[in-house]
Amino acid sequence: MTIMTLRLLFGSFIFAAAAVLAACSSGPSYTVPTPGPTCSPATTVQMIYPVPGATGVPDAPQQIVFAVASPLPSSWNLFLNTADTLNATGYQGYTGAGFETISAGQVPSPSATPSFSNPTYQSVTLAGALVSKATYWVWVNNTATNCTPSGPLGSFTTQ
Repeated sequence: MTIMTLRLLFGSFIFAAAAVLAACSSGPSYTVPTPGPTCSPATTVQMIYPVPGATGVPDAPQQIVFAVASPLPSSWNLFLNTADTLNATGYQGYTGAGFETISAGQVPSPSATPSFSNPTYQSVTLAGALVSKATYWVWVNNTATNCTPSGPLGSFTTQ
């Protein structure tokens, strides 16, 4: 091999590595939950979208929706993990934005029916796509305190 060929190969490798790293940085953010006592929402919280246990959920569901007995402040967010425990080997968490109140008409379909009357609907917007063919368990987390996320409240599997 000539020096020119080696330079081209090395340059191609560096470009490919940079492209892979750039692609990785545009996905969801992964963080370790804060250790401490379990967060207590002090109200009934039920995941309704995606329907708990659902399969074939789009890789980019855009939001997770909850029915709550009384609204949670925006300091609450969700925490997704690809295992049913927060301490699992291969731990991989995803933190969404804060809770926002939405109308019943804004809840995506299909959704679960709340198990209590007069719910308030709150949505957490997801920043990016999730891994395909993965099962995600859902917790809620109060970012204003040092607590461990509460849950899991349900799970779903992406398509």
